[in-house]
Amino acid sequence: MKRLLSRRNLLLGAGVCLSLPWLESLSPRGARAGEPGTPRRFLLCTFPNGAPHHWWETAPAFGETLRGADFKLPRVLEHFAPVKSKMLMISRLGNYTWSKEQSPYIEPSHSRLTAALSTCVDADQLGRDQGQDLGEWVGNGVSVDQLIVQKAGPEQATRVPSLQTGLGVKPGFFDERSYAYNQAISWKSPREPLKRSVNPRAVFDALVGAGAAPAAPVPGQTAEQARIEAARRAAADKSVIDAVLADANALMRRASAEDRQIVQQYLDSLREIEKNVARVQATIPANLGCAPIAAPGMVPEPPGQGEGLNENDSTEAGEYKHEDHANVMIDLLVMAIQCDVTRVVTHMLDDARSEFEYRCIPEDVRAKVGLEHRPESSLHFHASQHGAGNLDRATEGGRYRIIEESNLDFAAITCWLGQKTAALAARLDAIREGDGTVLDHCVMVHMSEMRTHDHDAYDLPIVLLGGDGVFLNDAHVAYGPVGGDRQLRDLWFTIMNQYYGLGVASFGDDLRGEPNRLLEEILR
Repeated sequence: MKRLLSRRNLLLGAGVCLSLPWLESLSPRGARAGEPGTPRRFLLCTFPNGAPHHWWETAPAFGETLRGADFKLPRVLEHFAPVKSKMLMISRLGNYTWSKEQSPYIEPSHSRLTAALSTCVDADQLGRDQGQDLGEWVGNGVSVDQLIVQKAGPEQATRVPSLQTGLGVKPGFFDERSYAYNQAISWKSPREPLKRSVNPRAVFDALVGAGAAPAAPVPGQTAEQARIEAARRAAADKSVIDAVLADANALMRRASAEDRQIVQQYLDSLREIEKNVARVQATIPANLGCAPIAAPGMVPEPPGQGEGLNENDSTEAGEYKHEDHANVMIDLLVMAIQCDVTRVVTHMLDDARSEFEYRCIPEDVRAKVGLEHRPESSLHFHASQHGAGNLDRATEGGRYRIIEESNLDFAAITCWLGQKTAALAARLDAIREGDGTVLDHCVMVHMSEMRTHDHDAYDLPIVLLGGDGVFLNDAHVAYGPVGGDRQLRDLWFTIMNQYYGLGVASFGDDLRGEPNRLLEEILR
């Protein structure tokens, strides 16, 4: 039987099903990557605690747009320079009209704003309406990523409907709320959060369809059979690539010379990723890894608030290195997207109210913001957010007034987090696909749930990349000041309707009674 698939070719082996990149010579006649069936993807990369004043140092005045050479990257986002031509900064969007307070001053800020980032709903109020103890309550709206999964249609379906990953190994305190508002931004239903996984091995196994796969990874095979096969490979110290080698050799004989090179490069990179995963995973204690992607129910409150790993902490396998952890997660996300295993990803660069100490930040990144490299400095994330720095609600010269400049520890952490999203974007932009690149065929958002030191829910730091010609690129759009600003719910509404064409009538809550409106200013 011919194995020509409409989207991707597969390699099959004992307990393994590997998706391959798009192979032109083996695609069905008439099916090419640049045609209407080209994948549409959504990647949401979040970071907690807001941003320093440096984020807006090159921003346009309220209501204005800067384009091309007039659009300058702020120093904390200079790592995005290689993809600036496919980048859109959006300033002065709020996310607070869902609250009864009708104010951007939301308390408790970390839990409620993280809960509302992808839903634009007041999770606390939902619990109050049902007479629930907010310390035990787990509930929210359905998140934008999950609505995309549910509404995008069978032509956008993938083996893994969505992927939730993260880097948070030092959980913050939970504002006397469930951990669901600290370690999950994907909500499949009002009572089903999808917790992010920090465990590279679990993510890897889910992607290759062995062990941690959320569904039967090979047609006719159960999850338990897949787990047994994975255990056998581990016991024999065999790569998943070894399991599909015979199928790969057969496919190579049928492929063109160019496609054979693509397959070989892919398998080589996969083997390298597998080695890196094993090395990094060995330094992460099992109790910090999350459960694999599964149909979630009621989420229990886990132990360990404020507990976990910091940079260079000793484990049985050696010192934990956050840089290695971050980089192998980028490798895994590139593999997932390139090989069409999934088209919807939420990646938490850190948990809400993070207590992690960013001693991993190298000297060159610190130098970008003018921070002297001191080996003894801790760069404690939450402490730096509460350190020196203050932006006013009052305006001056078409911008919010700076009362006190942000401390450089906070700026360096923001810069490092941006570097990781920029690296992911650059990797996707280097992969040709049809009439463009994989990045072109994505909407990728890098953002935080709050503004800055003040923990407020207006003027959120937001970057959008890609967009397949739907959104402005190489530009910075600024909306009006607080009270006259636009809301985050309209960004998600615009992405779902203008990029995906989902026909969504409304998204999120607005207690003013305002309907959703497209963000026309960010569209081409």
